[in-house]
Amino acid sequence: MEALVITLREGIEAALVLGIIIAYLRKSGRMALSGWVYVGLGLAIAASIMVAAVFQLVGFDPENEYLEGVLLGVAGVFVAGMVVWMWRAAKGIKGEMEKRLQDLTAKPAGQVRAQGAPRRGAGGGIGLLLFTFFMVFREGIETVIFLWATALGEEASVLSLLGGAIGLGLAVLFAVLFIRGSLRINLSRFFNVTGIVLLVFAAKLLGGSVHEFAEVGVIPLTKEIMSGLGYFVRDSSSTAIVMALVAVPIFLLLWESFQHKPKLEVADGQGAADRRKRLAAVKLERTWQAGLAVATLLILFALGSVAFAGGNLVDPEPESVAAVGGQIRIPVARLDDGVLHKFVYDDGGVSIRFIMAKLKDGSVASAIDACQICGAAGYGHADGVAICKNCNAPIAMDSIGLGGGCNPLPLEAKAQGTDIVVAVSSLEAAKTKFATR
Repeated sequence: MEALVITLREGIEAALVLGIIIAYLRKSGRMALSGWVYVGLGLAIAASIMVAAVFQLVGFDPENEYLEGVLLGVAGVFVAGMVVWMWRAAKGIKGEMEKRLQDLTAKPAGQVRAQGAPRRGAGGGIGLLLFTFFMVFREGIETVIFLWATALGEEASVLSLLGGAIGLGLAVLFAVLFIRGSLRINLSRFFNVTGIVLLVFAAKLLGGSVHEFAEVGVIPLTKEIMSGLGYFVRDSSSTAIVMALVAVPIFLLLWESFQHKPKLEVADGQGAADRRKRLAAVKLERTWQAGLAVATLLILFALGSVAFAGGNLVDPEPESVAAVGGQIRIPVARLDDGVLHKFVYDDGGVSIRFIMAKLKDGSVASAIDACQICGAAGYGHADGVAICKNCNAPIAMDSIGLGGGCNPLPLEAKAQGTDIVVAVSSLEAAKTKFATR
């Protein structure tokens, strides 16, 4: 289930946006541009696999803040750009369709296509290709590496891989059903609602990009702003946003579809066979929409099982420590479980917290339980990484103590025999961080 939800969440965002764009192109008579979308999709999938393979070979972490910040930012700009493009295109859709019908009645079909196709294809084709590429590529690298890791894992590898494949399959199924099930919905209403959905999604992406760059100190932000941006990257709230973005356009589509009563009467000159064809088309449309409703419910259930089950962040209870001869000694054996440990030292009524974790190479990472941006909010841990409790920034265990951005403040510690020794003077340097809480 965990593998299913992770890959579903990675894929559903791209599936939703691409589904909206393809449905819009189909409804507005611009399907000649859809080929650019599919080309971008194919290139992004191929690039994701190749880049993920390179990352695996060189040991590069795809969770790198700079890489994620760039990809999130570019994707956010392209999503916003698509909304602007749709707005501009929507203004002339009615006139363009009327002119096209007029041309069809006055000129041979081949001549109309020869004159019209290049103009329609050149307008937004490259933009659609780049948009699709970055939307899919952004999630593709992480998804491929995740599936690769679960396939090679020692525990539950088959079930994890199966769950991941089901998650991606649901995302693809959702996109197909969304496109097929939205053919009869009013174009202007479809555009107004989906345009808002895309703008919210663009804001989510751009907010995540700013957060990534702020984590490493490239963009200076306050604790309060980081906390607000952290809402977009926090797993539970981010998943809830995606659920809303999926549910709103689907609810609109299904509501309007069932409000609309199809006309089955036959016109003069038409027989029972024409009525049966029309009835079959209506039934097929209802089938696509029923499938979309079922797929949406499955997606919302899967995502909701994570969003509302509570996070897996563990906030260790600080262990009180005392100093002897100006030094604090922590037995290395206490850190053998490899998770984040938190300690607290009382200095004249001020509780100074620090954290330690034993790394895979046997060394011990140590730091103050505070950072330059979020102050003394402190850190918990989840899934092998430290997590800032204020802005939800993930911190790799081996980077604890490097400082900068949202990384924990450095704390000098030395190994002596079976202990890790921390000088009280090192803790006193961070006293102001905790005294102003």
